[in-house]
Amino acid sequence: MSHLISLLPRVFLQFFIYTSIFSSSFLFGQSNLTFISQTDFVSLHNTGLNDIWGYVDEQGNEYAIVGTEDGTSIMNVSDPANPFEVFWLPGENSTHRDPTVFGDYAYISTEAEEGLTIIDLSPLPESNVLVSTLFTGASGLFWESAHNCHVDDAGYLYVFGANYGEGGVLIYDVNATPMNPSFVGAFDNWYVHDGVAFGDTLYLAHVNDGFLSIVDVSDHSNPQLLGTKITPDSFTHNIWPSDNREVVYTTDELPNAFIAAYDITDLDNITELDRVQSSPGQNVIPHNTFVLNDYLVTSYYVDGITIHDAQHPQNLIEVAAYDTYPGQTPTFDGSWGVYPYLPSGIILASDRSEGLYVLQPDYQRASYLEGTITNQNDGNPISNVSVDIMGNDQENLSSSVGFYATGMPASGTYDVSYSKVGYESQTIPTEISQGNITVQDVILNPIEPFSFTVNVEDAFGNPIQNAKIKLVHPLITYDGESNGLGQEVFSLYYEEVHNLQVGKWGYITQCSDLQINEETSSITIILQDGFYDDFTFDFGWTVSGGAETGAWERGMPNATDNTVMSGDFEGDCGSMAYITGNDLNVDPDFDDVDNGQTLLSSPVMDLSDYLNPVLTFYMDFYCYHGPGEIDDTLKIIVSDGNIQLIDSVPPQNDEMSWSFYSLLLSGLDVSNITISFLVSDLPGNPNITEAAVDLFRVEELSALNGFGLEKDFSIQPNPTIGEFTILGAEFGSEYRIQSSNGNEVQKGVVKSISQKVDINSLDPGLYIISIEGNQKKILKL
Repeated sequence: MSHLISLLPRVFLQFFIYTSIFSSSFLFGQSNLTFISQTDFVSLHNTGLNDIWGYVDEQGNEYAIVGTEDGTSIMNVSDPANPFEVFWLPGENSTHRDPTVFGDYAYISTEAEEGLTIIDLSPLPESNVLVSTLFTGASGLFWESAHNCHVDDAGYLYVFGANYGEGGVLIYDVNATPMNPSFVGAFDNWYVHDGVAFGDTLYLAHVNDGFLSIVDVSDHSNPQLLGTKITPDSFTHNIWPSDNREVVYTTDELPNAFIAAYDITDLDNITELDRVQSSPGQNVIPHNTFVLNDYLVTSYYVDGITIHDAQHPQNLIEVAAYDTYPGQTPTFDGSWGVYPYLPSGIILASDRSEGLYVLQPDYQRASYLEGTITNQNDGNPISNVSVDIMGNDQENLSSSVGFYATGMPASGTYDVSYSKVGYESQTIPTEISQGNITVQDVILNPIEPFSFTVNVEDAFGNPIQNAKIKLVHPLITYDGESNGLGQEVFSLYYEEVHNLQVGKWGYITQCSDLQINEETSSITIILQDGFYDDFTFDFGWTVSGGAETGAWERGMPNATDNTVMSGDFEGDCGSMAYITGNDLNVDPDFDDVDNGQTLLSSPVMDLSDYLNPVLTFYMDFYCYHGPGEIDDTLKIIVSDGNIQLIDSVPPQNDEMSWSFYSLLLSGLDVSNITISFLVSDLPGNPNITEAAVDLFRVEELSALNGFGLEKDFSIQPNPTIGEFTILGAEFGSEYRIQSSNGNEVQKGVVKSISQKVDINSLDPGLYIISIEGNQKKILKL
């Protein structure tokens, strides 16, 4: 009868509902990690997946405990090519649902406010009628949600990130009463995102604070902190120790972040050993890494599952990969969880949208290459030498003692390049073999530098002091500043093209490509008077305000999903702009302006030499408002010290792009002008708020009219049901609205850079908006 009970659900579900199994791995398969099956949970339960764990019953049947956005699924994977569901427990919707197993009990945390789900798995496989309960803490210690959980081999349950205290670790004993854990202690110094315990040691990841910690739990009622270490990107998502407990591995959940290895044999001096990325430069985000027999098995958003050989933790080498997600976007889509510990050796992977994957690994040792790099002239070690194996996309740099370690997954002869600024590069064909360390020491010859002088003058030939200068070569950027003679002397290594950038507040920044060699010797750059800032240099703009996060900062814009653009304005020098909340994270709500204001203010400008000065710049503002009144804005403030002109840009939720703006200075003392950009996210409404500014200039009004000040004005929304906004038109200009037959039906004056126009009184149809000869079409619905 037990065989019949387990067989019937399998046949029914396979035939009628859900399974999407491919007979081969040609879609995404890669060597050493082979596709077996895929289960589509959108078809099965119309839900996406979260984390995953494994379970083995007394008869040796293997199961996947699958956390989903809407409940928990238990899948029998004993026949990995034909998995089938044996149990489904619905739950409140949540992005996070993380399972773990102890004995015959599954423990599932969620950030939904339903507590910890506990499922008795012992009836399997004879029966799939499983008992469950919701646990919300012991008396006097009540909590409703938690980010993650883990039960160690001794039967101690660790609950991480609960909505209690700091969100640290709550420790329970589940040995006597597995369905009703008994509280024994807590470690609540900081918020804990994830962790794992082996023996008397607890290994923790503090994502918000950006470090790992090691905690002694020999007395579970009184945990003791042993050591901490900041991880490479200071966003420590998960942690797992090596089999010998001498090394820990972490992931930082950020684009282009790393798996990193640390020596923890001296907890007073935790030392980083190595770090490795998946798809460097493509904004891929690592999620969870686990250790099995000195291999790292890791789930990556959008990149799927990777396996790294970690036998030598100072030299992590990818030896297998399988991409579960068909796209390649800098997002949190793709593989969330991975479980490599089932006795059969299969790997379970949960992809957020693509479902449950069952994969077959072939664990292979890598081919290792290491050595020491020294200076030919004095024999001293050389640090930060780039060691590149053809076909290896990882950045490998020599250490402070000249040591390097790298490798490839397979045996072969590879071209290995050694390069560092100031040294002659070498490329050496090198034979390496799997499971073996090949030692190759290298001697590099220093390059003799030559001098190059940049002279900076004004239009009358006078030297300009304190002008900022950049010389940008693909391998190195030189920064300097002109002296009292208007000169800066650079010591260069390469007779090649450099990009020269020169600027100072009160002058127009110059940039151009320049072929430089030893005979060039010098160049003179003439800067024209004027106010210009594309933020290539720091000319002294100031940032103030009390926003908790998202303050203005100068940098290269880091794109977020559907909010911030991916780069600065293309028509200027360099790649810098001023952006609010520019931390490297694609989540638009991660580092936006929150709970306060941030103010960006220019240095003072004396515009007395201009006849009719106009301030121009490129800008955009994003504010996706939550429930309630829309009260968060961007304010542009122009001041002469006594009088202020203030214009407000209302909330907009279109993806940001660079738009042209211009401001006249009517009524102001132009000898003492500043411009400021005030971004607000005031308490009361949960908004996502971002702004960006670039290519600030002061122009003569007549010069702007020569090419049409309003040529870049835009209309939003279009079509409209009764109201639209004119963006980027000149203050004081007249707009006219004509019907499709040419009759003027409405007119007005632009009094704001975001001028609202009400056309509710007009009939539906196509209309023409004209501003100083420039026209746009708009459709009223």
